[in-house]
Amino acid sequence: MWYVICGKLLTPYPLLLTSLLLLFCSFTPIPLVTIDMKQVDVEDVFLELEKQTGLFFSYESSLLDEFPKVSLTVKDESLSSCLKKLFANLPVVYKVANGYIILKRKPRQYTISGFVRDSVSYESLINATVIDCLSGKGGVSNNYGFYSITLPAGKVVLRSSYVGYQTKEIPLYLDRDTLIDIPLCLLGALQEVVVRGNNPHSEVMSSRMGNIELSSGHLSKVPSLFGEPDLIRTFQQMPGVASGTEILGGMFVRGGNGDDNLFLIDGIPVYNVNHVAGLFSTFNPDVVKNVDFYKGGFPARYGGRLSSVVDVRLKDGDMQQYHGNVSIGLLAAKANIEGPIVKDRTSFNVAFRRTWLDALSAPAFAIINNTRKNEDVFVGYSFYDLNAKINHIFTPKSRLYANFYMGQDRLRYTYWHNITKLKQGTETIWRWGNLVTSLNWTYIFNQKLFGNFNTSYSRYRSKMQEEEKTPIYWGSNMIKDIYSSHNSGIEDLGYRFDMDYSPTPNHRIRFGADYLYHIYRPEDKTMHAMILDLSTTYAYNQLYNNPIIYAHEWSIYAEDDWLLHDKWKANMGARLNGYQVDGKTYLSLQPRISLRYLITHDLSLKASYVKMDQYVHQLSNTYANLPSDIWVPVTANVKPQNSHLFSFGAYYKLKKTYDLSVEGYYKRMDNLIEYQDNALLFPDYVDWDKKISMGEGRSYGAEFMARKSEGRTSGWVSYTLSWSDRIFHDRLVNEGRRFPAKYDNRHKLNVTVIHKFSPKVDLSASWTYASGNRVTVVIDSYLSHQTGNSYPGYIHDEAGYYLPVNTFEGILGRNAAKLGDYHRLDLSLNIYRPKKKGRMGIWNVSLYNVYSRMNPFYIEDTYLNQDGRFTIRQKGIIPVIPSVSYTYKF
Repeated sequence: MWYVICGKLLTPYPLLLTSLLLLFCSFTPIPLVTIDMKQVDVEDVFLELEKQTGLFFSYESSLLDEFPKVSLTVKDESLSSCLKKLFANLPVVYKVANGYIILKRKPRQYTISGFVRDSVSYESLINATVIDCLSGKGGVSNNYGFYSITLPAGKVVLRSSYVGYQTKEIPLYLDRDTLIDIPLCLLGALQEVVVRGNNPHSEVMSSRMGNIELSSGHLSKVPSLFGEPDLIRTFQQMPGVASGTEILGGMFVRGGNGDDNLFLIDGIPVYNVNHVAGLFSTFNPDVVKNVDFYKGGFPARYGGRLSSVVDVRLKDGDMQQYHGNVSIGLLAAKANIEGPIVKDRTSFNVAFRRTWLDALSAPAFAIINNTRKNEDVFVGYSFYDLNAKINHIFTPKSRLYANFYMGQDRLRYTYWHNITKLKQGTETIWRWGNLVTSLNWTYIFNQKLFGNFNTSYSRYRSKMQEEEKTPIYWGSNMIKDIYSSHNSGIEDLGYRFDMDYSPTPNHRIRFGADYLYHIYRPEDKTMHAMILDLSTTYAYNQLYNNPIIYAHEWSIYAEDDWLLHDKWKANMGARLNGYQVDGKTYLSLQPRISLRYLITHDLSLKASYVKMDQYVHQLSNTYANLPSDIWVPVTANVKPQNSHLFSFGAYYKLKKTYDLSVEGYYKRMDNLIEYQDNALLFPDYVDWDKKISMGEGRSYGAEFMARKSEGRTSGWVSYTLSWSDRIFHDRLVNEGRRFPAKYDNRHKLNVTVIHKFSPKVDLSASWTYASGNRVTVVIDSYLSHQTGNSYPGYIHDEAGYYLPVNTFEGILGRNAAKLGDYHRLDLSLNIYRPKKKGRMGIWNVSLYNVYSRMNPFYIEDTYLNQDGRFTIRQKGIIPVIPSVSYTYKF
């Protein structure tokens, strides 16, 4: 090939050399700059920079008309650094190209803000996406549906989207700060269930880690026990969450304990989140709007627990029309109604749920008692939940919410016999439950600043009463009419404010403070009895009360969701906690940081570090969530628990349909508490803090998740590989040896599939596998079936012969025994029957434990097999459980 330049023919090679020479000259380094100028015209600075660098400034002459005098001091700095300092507070943007420094006027920026709402009910939509299609800048709505975006002046096309709603675009010309509410229309035909994020690439683009968001529709599709959707059971199917004992709902997140989870109802802490020892959760799915679940990468606005945060937001109530639903199932019934009190101004939402186990059991026990002579037995259980919420709009900027929740469980057991024509026997009544009430005011101070102010009261109480009419003979004395009670509880009075500030498109700053006044009643015990001897009768009274503990807890926090670069994004913040109890004050600074690096628009890497502190503990010596468990605070002797959690992960969006993620974590925990090995031997009058020991824990593992969130078939597959253990150096627990945690499940696999056959039928299936739980085998005494005698400290072999326990070392370690592996398949079928005037009937048919796997529930026996190995005979009691329910929506 030949080229003609200036009338001469050149071969390609000299031309190539000339091009390389010009390219080399273009990369000649610019000299470092040294300037010290005070209060001068900016043009004088330009001249000095041109002199030192050989570059020239290019700009319109009118650009500098309104510039103030400037000062600049730099020494041996690069031109880039010098220009950043010079133009930091001037309304210009610059670009260096082809020997020129080109200046342009910085475009004016204005803020668009408002609320994203349901177009019919005016219900605010949480974490809805709002993006400018032209610039690509945007954000998400907060917990009250408020969004704020700052954009350059000019043409803007706002696009807002939310799962289950039609995407809406609003074109406008932006020339001032603008307040725009965005109403989204529900997609009536879309019934697909998704675990969603903040935008189409939420997991990839967001800086958050260990976060799962659930919509209300998701809860109704996942297979559930007795046809009752359940929030906690849904989380049990997520990676990193162990469920605990079969059928009894629990959450043990990333090696933590059951009390390491913070549950919030509209921002208010709730202490008891289970009914029937975990059979149902306290969260009625009919009133749940949105749930944010964090198991890592905690933002600074959350604190107080080590392992997880479950932030439940309730529906506000329809501002336009009345509607609701009524549901009837095998074990419970519920009703929900919402609507306007004053149209477009005030609305309400009320839901009530009650089980009828007591009503079903009454005739069954009546039949049983009719077949027995001189005996009456009855076991009755019931619970109820009441949710009520009112919200009122004063102005477009000011809104008030009033929230109320009350739930209570009641268990009654009676056994009476009339063998001696005197009524003898026992009666036990147990009541426990929550009460939560709050008043919340939100206000838009300006287009960039949103505020939320809250006052609240939360209470948990447990009370057991037992009456024993059967006489007890003790030597020459007879004890009768024994009455005992056991009470415990906790009360919180709280104040909180949260501010949400979006100064620029690259920053979303949140800051706030809260205060809680705690009243702990750890344990009150009373007993009254009549004692009769040969000559007299007198009353015996015993009263033992743990002292009431008063504590003050406060915190301040700040965090910034900061877009550092197109590829780098960070959520950085800190939380300062204070806790005062028994004259002792604990202070804790808790840094929080999460980083995201965007490799492509479909692939990102993340890492995070968080420190968490916990000032309250739940003391339990069982594997179930029982009302006998008591909540206690830190004291002058019991230090706060704390954890350091390191997480890292990769996130990939495949074909805009599949979300793939892998997260690894390592968590170190300090000041964990456990009952000492001999705690049951302490008399009642010994305080609880004398029965416990403090130690350390660690957990680490990897979590994998793949999910499909679009199409007729959706669902997810998750797998967790994890380790968790504890050690107590004071040798009062497991003799100071390291031991596995209760729910040190090495492997956990879940597969959930939801398929929509038509708008009227959908089917969901969920299969779960987990390694067996750990248990402690206590060998205090064994009952011989041959002699009927009890043998302390002995264990029998398969033939029934008893051998001394001390000849078999190591079998009595804390959580040393492992139960069998756990697996179960659940199915749920929903049939939708449309009615007139938009009404709907929904039949749900569910099968829990389809193939009737008898998963381990408790240890029936322990013995030595023929090989001399210590063996556990475990017992399963939960077979396949069918259920049916009907819901009528109006």
